Amino acid sequence: MTGKPEKIAVYGKGGIGKSVVATGLSAHYAQRGERVLHIGCDPKADSSVRLMPPGTFVRTVLDVVGDHPNAVSTSDIITRGRLGIDCCESGGPQPGLGCGGRGVARTLEFLDEMEVIEAGHYDVVLFDVLGDVVCGGFAAPLRRRFAEKVVIVTSEEPMALFAANNVSKAVGIYAANGVTLAGLVANLRSPDANRAALERFAATLSTRILAYIPRDPKIQQAEVVQMTVVEHAPETESAAAIRGLGDCLREIDPSRVPLPTPMADAALFQFLKEM
Repeated sequence: MTGKPEKIAVYGKGGIGKSVVATGLSAHYAQRGERVLHIGCDPKADSSVRLMPPGTFVRTVLDVVGDHPNAVSTSDIITRGRLGIDCCESGGPQPGLGCGGRGVARTLEFLDEMEVIEAGHYDVVLFDVLGDVVCGGFAAPLRRRFAEKVVIVTSEEPMALFAANNVSKAVGIYAANGVTLAGLVANLRSPDANRAALERFAATLSTRILAYIPRDPKIQQAEVVQMTVVEHAPETESAAAIRGLGDCLREIDPSRVPLPTPMADAALFQFLKEM
């Protein structure tokens, strides 16, 4: 492929499974022969571990800057992983010291200065972002025009839906930057989850559920061996859902995606009470 890369940002509250989805997407695109840059935007720096050879880790941008503040190169902050996927991790400060989103903002500054994304080396650039967009750092992919299609990973649980509603607010704020809400991914916590309520939630936000990821022990097994479920258990329903999501995202035309219509907090709390 040639031309402008596809830029996808996967958001969601901590622990909701956004890294499972994001790394699965990167693996799927790489398996299709696409050139992928995977950027982990979480202070824990634990996204790309699923894409690296077992036992190896990516040095974070903040660690590199700490050692060589005036001489950072592309090779210092981008590491080649499995399937030919290039990986980058923003990192963050020690717990209790500094802003967690600063690593994200600094990483994007370097990528911009080095023209990494626009140089034509990648077909897909995927951001795995902690869903706390109240902090400006975590909203940086939206604010700095890096993300184009936003996917929000949620579940049937109230706090996950609350976070998804907040992220949709941020997408609306930065819509003028070309940011669109491609849709939601429901990472179900229970096989008895109320899918009708999730569909109503998505419709209220003027979006849709792009995929349902079923509860699957193979996902946890893949985590143990530091792999994506797409590679570790490609025959499973969860792997198929992630592959289908990846294909769906590539077909979405941002110009046809409506602006999100997030709920005010009072309306959201009422919605959650009625679920």
